[in-house]
Amino acid sequence: MTDASRGPRKVLAVMDDSETQTALLSAAALAERYGAALEAIACVEPPHDLNVLARLAGRDTARLVEELHDHAAEEMAARLAAHLPGREVPSRVVVGKAFVEIIRHVIASGCDFVVKTAEPPSGIHRLLFQSTDQHLLRKCPQPVWLQTPDARPVPKCVIAAVDVDVWDAAEPETLLALNRRVLDTARRVAAPSGAEVFALHAWDAAGEGLVWAFASRADAQKATEAYIEEMLDARHNAMSRLLDSLVDDATAGAGTAIVPRLVRGAPEQVIEQQARQLGADVVVMGTVARTGLGGVIIGNTAENIINNLECPVIAVKPDGFVSPLDIR
Repeated sequence: MTDASRGPRKVLAVMDDSETQTALLSAAALAERYGAALEAIACVEPPHDLNVLARLAGRDTARLVEELHDHAAEEMAARLAAHLPGREVPSRVVVGKAFVEIIRHVIASGCDFVVKTAEPPSGIHRLLFQSTDQHLLRKCPQPVWLQTPDARPVPKCVIAAVDVDVWDAAEPETLLALNRRVLDTARRVAAPSGAEVFALHAWDAAGEGLVWAFASRADAQKATEAYIEEMLDARHNAMSRLLDSLVDDATAGAGTAIVPRLVRGAPEQVIEQQARQLGADVVVMGTVARTGLGGVIIGNTAENIINNLECPVIAVKPDGFVSPLDIR
């Protein structure tokens, strides 16, 4: 897990066959900003019916896989030379299920930040991030930056989605630590361009209806307004405490401005709407956290938010997260 007191030490770029190579350029800019090492990986997933194809073509299966590997390696070398001329970048081609091989490489190599181009939408449903990406969001132990092909390699506007409703959380300290990690990660990716970071919290006054129902008729409106104002003040205070708790470390992009932004509504709607309104180049959010009803960012909810976004996402795990693929 990336140390919250410093920037990344080794950034992994997952290469694809696009002309833009946005993920590679984003990874290179991030690595350069922090003096980190840069590695590149490309994945070859043989078709599940490769044995049948090889038999019908009269070819040896192992030889076909070797040819796929060699072709991918040649393409990878050509793209590295074209997009990062004169730069030595350690690279490797892996064969197998992409998310498994990427995560295994992250665990074995010590890479502490992953940048990948999001898979394009397909099928009748609009899912921005498809199977490999969803597995990485759920299982990769390090931050995963899912770029879109036409995105800026270096963002100008970053949203950090945080949940400051710690009093309604099952594990307040876990949630607080995750919030800090989200904000630290947002500052790091914003630092290369001096981008502004918005700390966005979606809040609601869950007991508004109860206050209205239980207050006397004459006082109901006044009591409800006072309740909503009190809830909002509590969230503002919690946001201030969170921002004050961040590590003041120049290597972590501490000079980057963070603007608190509290918007009433469900996270699924608020984050998508604010990303469009602010013209966000990337949204940073936690993907694993057990919280209460207020501002839930957990499991399928996080994935629903991500699938509704039209901009890139960086997914961050809490301290102590262990990938199910880590068998050490």
